[in-house]
Amino acid sequence: MTKKKYLSKIEDLSNRKIVLTGGTSGIGLSFFKYLVSKNAFVILLVRNIKKAETIVKELNYSNIDIIEYDQSSYSSIKKGIDTLLEKYPSVDSIVLNAGVMSRTKELMEGHPYSISVNYYGVRYFIEYIAPKLTAKTKIIVQGSLVAGFHLNKKTNIDSNDFKTFKEYNISKMCVEAYTYKLMKEKPYSNIDFVLTEPGITSTSITRDLDSFLKHVGKVFVSTFFHSVDKASLTLLEAVSSKATHGSYIVPRGLFTISGYPKYKKFPHKREREYLIK
Repeated sequence: MTKKKYLSKIEDLSNRKIVLTGGTSGIGLSFFKYLVSKNAFVILLVRNIKKAETIVKELNYSNIDIIEYDQSSYSSIKKGIDTLLEKYPSVDSIVLNAGVMSRTKELMEGHPYSISVNYYGVRYFIEYIAPKLTAKTKIIVQGSLVAGFHLNKKTNIDSNDFKTFKEYNISKMCVEAYTYKLMKEKPYSNIDFVLTEPGITSTSITRDLDSFLKHVGKVFVSTFFHSVDKASLTLLEAVSSKATHGSYIVPRGLFTISGYPKYKKFPHKREREYLIK
């Protein structure tokens, strides 16, 4: 299959309002461009307003709004959601793509930085917005293949002693377990939850790694795994009408590392509910 043929199977998204976090770089930016090509109305929730405005200007696309939002801050998440719902009381899809892999040992909202952004930030967003949504809405959470990496003992997720990758690994275990729980229990009757994974690709998320590891990793990934444009297709599949509540969408290649999207049953061994507080 070619990318052109795959894209032709995704319906036109005109008149769909789609909210996106993490849409100014990497997988999120590639996905944002797909939304533009499919004529969606896109609402970007971003930390850097100027960067977003520059990207929008380059795309020459007017069906966009930009709202300030920082997933590392509960007050910013709350303010961003309040602004969003004041302007758009109903939206079709919310894509929670923003994430970090940070070396900082600074605590954010009382939690290790990457875990705070990638798990607690997503959880706070969902639990704050869900009761306020009155129309049918799809919420898509971006997970990661690393959520399947093994932990051999119970783990205090608020420990500040994790190495960079371990902290990222645990943050994605937590957010996937939480999303799976929402898919399984469906606590909000008007919200459909969908979980995606992009496989392995080269993005700016590794910018905080040591320079040598970052360079070697980028070369290795770009040589053996798939492009950002292909990695972002799981998100595009998720906003399509084919994806319904409980859909788990991953690359179809070996070990879900790369390839075009496929629907898969969520692995029970990855529930990881003992991590969830």
